Amino acid sequence: MPAGIISEVYKGIFNADLYYTFAEVNKPLTHSESSKLSYTLDIPRPLGVVAEHAVLELLVESRERLIDWKIRVNGVSVSKEFKPVVSVKVGEIYLHKLIYDVKSILNTPESMNKARVHMTIRHEGGGSIILRAVGFIVAYSHFDAYTSMKYYTGLLLVGEGERYSLSDVCVDGDSLVDLVAFSPAPVPIVLSNGFNQRRILVKGLANIQLDNSYCGYLEINHEGSDSGGGNPFLVLGVLSKKFSVRKPSLKLASITPMVSGNEVNISLRITNEGDAIPDEAMLVVLDKGFVRGVKKIKPPSPGEVVEESIKIPLNLMPEGVTLRLVWKKLARTQFEDTSVKLAQV
Repeated sequence: MPAGIISEVYKGIFNADLYYTFAEVNKPLTHSESSKLSYTLDIPRPLGVVAEHAVLELLVESRERLIDWKIRVNGVSVSKEFKPVVSVKVGEIYLHKLIYDVKSILNTPESMNKARVHMTIRHEGGGSIILRAVGFIVAYSHFDAYTSMKYYTGLLLVGEGERYSLSDVCVDGDSLVDLVAFSPAPVPIVLSNGFNQRRILVKGLANIQLDNSYCGYLEINHEGSDSGGGNPFLVLGVLSKKFSVRKPSLKLASITPMVSGNEVNISLRITNEGDAIPDEAMLVVLDKGFVRGVKKIKPPSPGEVVEESIKIPLNLMPEGVTLRLVWKKLARTQFEDTSVKLAQV
């Protein structure tokens, strides 16, 4: 029987855009009194937009069942003690899952102006640990977005020859399903929806994306290998999600380059063919992959045309440059590239 537990922690339908990431870290923190570990997650952060839901998750390895550390997120302490929600023993080591609700921290005036989550773990006692993985999930509240989601999290050890299954995985039957798992060594796994099977080999942190045929039933089967070995397979979470966002779609309607002295002045007409206004928009000048200039522009409303211009030194255009039109909406960033050749001037 699998050790540990995963359980449903969130289920809902709301006006929000969903962003999530899971990253493999593998950074040690020693038992030295001065030992400290810092880790930064870059996230899309719409300025001034409230987080409807925000959770930080850590997967930690240690040789002790009890560990004593403290964690701060964006300078704010989120725990008096570094207590795991669930721990499992794998051979001679323990793996711990820690889960923190950080919504209130992300909604402080200081954090709402930051496009990142900065985490600091400081030693308070006990032995060394290894931070194996970090997960972060946030939903940004906005009337232009719609999300339905169900989230199971925890830490479940599925041993060789064992199975684990979930029913009624999704809120909406048209959702996509993500299985987040970890294995320190290669492990063959079979996933089944009751009708079809999918065989995969998992090593390290894996985010396995499944279609909506797994909404009704998801079975995880640790088949093991012919050579045995009993390598562990750990389920960190199962996320089902369906979301839609009213999107802007910016286009360069016209480009008029003109030489003036030692500069090329490029006049632009930019139109929004989408159904929402961007949160931000900018022009980036690229020369053989290098950024030569950046200019923020007025985000056009749907159907609106705005006029902009940008100046480029003539010596940067021996063969031409690329104009990258970038726009952001909630947790999403899109761009469109257009080449401008000297022959056009």
